[in-house]
Amino acid sequence: MRRTATILMPALAAVMLAGTPSRVSAQGCILLRQTAPLFGATGPQQEVGSWTLVFTGRTSTADIHYNGTERQRQRETEGTYVVNRQNSMTGTLGYQLTPRVSLYANVPFIEASWGIPSPRSGGPAARANENAHGLGDITSLARVSLFNPQTTFRTWNLQFGGGVKFPTGNNRATDIFPDGNGNNNAERFVDISVQPGDGGWGFIIDLQGYKSMGRVTAFGSTTWLANPRDTGTASRGNLASATTPSNVNTVSDQFVMRAGTTVAITSQIVASIAWRMEGVPRYDMFGASHGFRRPGVEMYWEPGVTFSTGRHAVSVNVPVGYYFNRFRNPYTGSRGDSTFPEYVSIATYAVRLGRDHSKRQIMTDAAQHQDATAQTAAGEPKQKDAKDKDAKDKNK
Repeated sequence: MRRTATILMPALAAVMLAGTPSRVSAQGCILLRQTAPLFGATGPQQEVGSWTLVFTGRTSTADIHYNGTERQRQRETEGTYVVNRQNSMTGTLGYQLTPRVSLYANVPFIEASWGIPSPRSGGPAARANENAHGLGDITSLARVSLFNPQTTFRTWNLQFGGGVKFPTGNNRATDIFPDGNGNNNAERFVDISVQPGDGGWGFIIDLQGYKSMGRVTAFGSTTWLANPRDTGTASRGNLASATTPSNVNTVSDQFVMRAGTTVAITSQIVASIAWRMEGVPRYDMFGASHGFRRPGVEMYWEPGVTFSTGRHAVSVNVPVGYYFNRFRNPYTGSRGDSTFPEYVSIATYAVRLGRDHSKRQIMTDAAQHQDATAQTAAGEPKQKDAKDKDAKDKNK
């Protein structure tokens, strides 16, 4: 039974690490800035007062256009499709304040590009790329567990979270590229999906939970980033020297939802499969929704694997898209198109800081609870019984 508990220990660490989506950059042409582990994931915490450092890398390429749910195959045939590349690296520092309360600070670094043939008749050879990189929007988050993971004997728990997004990323990035006809190379504002920041203060609403069933753990999470600010900086193509832009970008809300299961393969390896949805709503939760945006949603099937040993854990997840929907523009209802990635690659490394914990695997508070439950079910002595037994042994 103790072996079973040992096998289960990494399971919830895999739940929390799986698919930690770093900042991350835009979803194709849909603007989606996520923040790991603040969106649908939790850093692996264990003891009160412990610190955890998590690094998450994410990369994707979006070059398939959709108008609503209809794939725009003519763009591929004509060679006029956009290529949107997104890369990010995010560092997250976590601290376990109490058995029920954990705190996180997240710092993303973004590198992205967006390119379209200019002129379009020139095909892929005429593609003009616009690039941006730099610090993204820093976020902070606090999470509170419904039950104390160290004392409850329940096989499920919920976490409620709230946090703040700071407008630290540049939302006025520019590059030198031509106009739509392939002429007049000049410094212009880059596409909204390439901007490292969105220019607005935001707040995060977060809910996640789990249910353990032997080797299998079911989990779910929902995170919404609300941006009350209406509009930001000038939209793509506006000259950097222009005093009055012809149009401006929105500062949109974003959301991520995940649900799935993990299964412990060995005491160090956990496999996972999840359903994942990421998107930008047509209208924001608070405030107006003017300015340019590409609202829409993509759904994925997300396989993953996590390996943990001592105070270290590594996970790899590859969400594969199966549903793509570009919503109509807010207010006008006009149709637009967006590119979506066919798949996303996510890699995460986590380490618990402080003294050497090499004899104890990195895990979440919930995993600690799971271990304690298994030990109690096995009829192992409680702490008081263990002390009494030690005292008797000394008197012999």
